[in-house]
Amino acid sequence: MKTTTLKKRNPKIETRTDIVELNHLWDRLESKGLLQKHQANLSFRLPGKGSFLLLSRAEGKHSKLETEEFKIENPTSSIKISSKTDERLAVIRFHASLYSLRQDIGAIVCFQPVWSSLLRTLDHPLPLVFDEQCRQLGAPVNTIPKKIDGSVESDPIVISGANAFLHEEGVVVTSVTREKAIYNCELIEKCSKAYLLAHSTGSPIRRIPWWVRFIAKNRLLKDEKKASAAYALGQRPTGFKAY
Repeated sequence: MKTTTLKKRNPKIETRTDIVELNHLWDRLESKGLLQKHQANLSFRLPGKGSFLLLSRAEGKHSKLETEEFKIENPTSSIKISSKTDERLAVIRFHASLYSLRQDIGAIVCFQPVWSSLLRTLDHPLPLVFDEQCRQLGAPVNTIPKKIDGSVESDPIVISGANAFLHEEGVVVTSVTREKAIYNCELIEKCSKAYLLAHSTGSPIRRIPWWVRFIAKNRLLKDEKKASAAYALGQRPTGFKAY
């Protein structure tokens, strides 16, 4: 009778692969002009490790990229606090708390794209006016609520399943998988540009009908439930497609 041999996981090789994927997504965002020279940070959940990999850059043309791994629970407990600036600690806590609150999230991008960053000039959240927006981002784009230490608050805006938020001078985009992160980043910028240009004309803008929003949101929540289940098993979820 044949026996099945399970391959042992090699954490070092896996981490190197994660870093390569993280840098690849960063390069794709940069090549599309979405990062510019502003402060930006990008992270991946590391399934089965209870941690995340964070790639970040401070403001400025000559700022260097920093890549570090942190635990999702108590992320600053294993690092020397004095070695990090308050701003850096706030970024670490922000990502860790968002992964903790949303078990479905596999990637987080905080950046300042041209059009999405202008959403804060509106006197209302970006409404649901596009099919893809309903299906992938899931809700009007509101400001993400934070605590004084930089961590994200447990608020209906966050835990309802939305994947795009206003954050400081830019936006935060999340996704169930790393692969979908680039798609959602492009989507928020495309929707923002179209809406802002239409809004500037002063003409009425139609919202997506409620029943379309309902169906799209339910499909999104099913995707997020599937992702949560996979991450709980220490696996990367697969099989997600665009709308």
